[in-house]
Amino acid sequence: MVSARLVDCPDSPDVQQSKSIPQMMFAAGEEPVGVRVLTYQSSGAIERILDTLHEEEIDFIKAYAFGKIVEIAEKPVFSGRFARYLLSRQLKTKKKHEAWFRFAGHPVRFSLREFALVTGLPCGKFPKRSKQKLRKTIAEKPYWPSLFGKSDVVTVASVLKMLRRRTVTDKDIRIKFSCLAILESVLLPTSLKMKICREHAEAIKDIDEFFAYPWGRLAFYLLMCSIKERDEVALSQDNIAVKGFALALQLVLVEVVPALTEVVQETCSSSESDSEDDGLDPGGKFGKKTNT
Repeated sequence: MVSARLVDCPDSPDVQQSKSIPQMMFAAGEEPVGVRVLTYQSSGAIERILDTLHEEEIDFIKAYAFGKIVEIAEKPVFSGRFARYLLSRQLKTKKKHEAWFRFAGHPVRFSLREFALVTGLPCGKFPKRSKQKLRKTIAEKPYWPSLFGKSDVVTVASVLKMLRRRTVTDKDIRIKFSCLAILESVLLPTSLKMKICREHAEAIKDIDEFFAYPWGRLAFYLLMCSIKERDEVALSQDNIAVKGFALALQLVLVEVVPALTEVVQETCSSSESDSEDDGLDPGGKFGKKTNT
């Protein structure tokens, strides 16, 4: 998917032999088992959004910042058991926006760099809003009514229904609806009933500025904060809910070890992700200790 190597970075513990590898959160063989990671991003969320669009509308999105997100729809869905496997094999690091995992005896880094490589999202610095631009923005007529009329609250589900039923026919509006749905339900999910954020709706008035905004950095920060706030006690709970685009963790590991693709597929239900199917066997391939 990407030509750049994800683990050969200057500050990798493998490269800097003089530095010892950080201690693991759980000793080898003592990791919590029988639990999984739940994510607010539903299985097949990207595909369901794309199914509501015309081919030319999908092609338009592919040509911009969300292009790689569209491609991710063809990859294995999120596996809660695999994510559980990774999180229980974290290394203790002090950096707020960086995590390391021990996989097959080797440390693998998950940082903004890796997130950007697997998602293709803009991850630059957040733009500074000048006072002049801020005053102009405040003075402008809100864009929300142009998209959703008098509705005060709009859910992602209702947006997809309008797209699917062709209630909205204007191509530009349909593309904006789909981008907002991707943003709320794929990149920045924080609840099961996702709603369109007014601030995001205002930002999409200028589609070029919208695509240029570092949504990747925002999504990464949300995910990383959700991961970092959990210590050993929290990671030992039966279920762990993670906000943000948790699938990125899986994408990074599969990119580093392509052979994992088939294994990850085996841990997922054929139609639902672990986050949606509580009937899946918690003692699966990534949740079972083996006696050696």
